Amino acid sequence: MDKNTRTHTADLLFTIGLFCVFAAAAFILVTIGVQAYRNTTRHMQDTFSTRTALSYVAEKLRQHDVSGGAALGRIEDCPALVLYDQLGNDAYCTYIYSDGEALYELTVRAGTDVTASMGSRIMQVRDFTVADAGSGFYEFSASDSDGHTVRYLAHQRSLG
Repeated sequence: MDKNTRTHTADLLFTIGLFCVFAAAAFILVTIGVQAYRNTTRHMQDTFSTRTALSYVAEKLRQHDVSGGAALGRIEDCPALVLYDQLGNDAYCTYIYSDGEALYELTVRAGTDVTASMGSRIMQVRDFTVADAGSGFYEFSASDSDGHTVRYLAHQRSLG
């Protein structure tokens, strides 16, 4: 082997080695980027679902912003927001409640016996709670899949 052939072999091995290092670094970087993207997307979806559920409940409360239009109640073991409507001579109650994993809504004639299984599932939400915060305020809260709690405070103008 002459000196010129050894130089070309060393150049070739160096180039291949450099390419392998570059390819490995690029693969590691892409893998890290994919994982970060997945985590960010999952967190955004969880937060979006939780905030959407709370916004939905707050909007339903606003639609019933009249004296006696809303109150706290229960369906079986589930705390519920109870919304009252009058259509002609008929009175209706809408219950918004959670079983711990999903938000449900149930509209029935006033005085009807209800069970939690009668409601329609609206969307997935964890640990939904509704509480009277006083002075016409209702506090809604729910948790995302990471355990972060989102709170929403809604005010009924008709109450104060």
